[in-house]
This record gives sequence, structure tokens and C-alpha cells, in this order.
Amino acid sequence: MGRVLELDVYHAVILTTGLMVLVFAALYGLYLLVRNKNVRYTSVYLSAEGEDVVSNPTPGVGGLYWAFIRQYARRVYRLLLDRVQTGSLADWFYFISSWLGVLVLLSIILSLLYLAARW
Repeated sequence: MGRVLELDVYHAVILTTGLMVLVFAALYGLYLLVRNKNVRYTSVYLSAEGEDVVSNPTPGVGGLYWAFIRQYARRVYRLLLDRVQTGSLADWFYFISSWLGVLVLLSIILSLLYLAARW
């Protein structure tokens, strides 16, 4: 039978760390060999859509959400600013968790209605 390498903990950690660095260096070198050398620079965010879709910048989702809230739900927006925005992290957590609870409850109700309609 072959010899078994017996190491104490200190030398085992040094050996495995060295082997991990060696493997990482080999994988990084392989990556450098196979990566694409042609880099395309553009000022517009690249996405999976075609050039005609992404050629015009679009507003962020957050801006659209707050514009909707300010325009169509002024009462909720006032409530958010006056009561919820206290600066306390606990108040923010309670608000977010209650909102998440409402969304989960709504999704359960809609799922049950969908299943009942199919049945």
C-alpha cells in the first residue's frame, strides 16, 4: 500500500491554502486565454433587447413608482411622509413587514380564487 501523508493542523491549512491559490491562478489564467478580446464600449446600458430598444434611455422603476404614488395616491403618500417616515428603523420594519403581509395575503386569496375558478 502507498504512504499516507500525515500533517498537523497548521501545515494542513498552509497546504490547502496553497493548493487553492494554485487552482485559482490556473482557472484565472484559463479565463484570460478564452475571454473575448474585443470589448464594445457604449454609453447606453446593454441588455438582451435589440439596439433599437435600448438606444433611448428609459426612466427607472423607482421614479415611475413614486410618480404614480404622488399623482394618484396623495393620501397614501402623505401618510408615508408624516407617519411612517419617523427615522426609526423599527417603524420602517413594521411598515415593510405589514405591507409584505398584505401582499402575501392578497396573493394567497388570488391563488385560491384562481384554483376555485379552474375546479
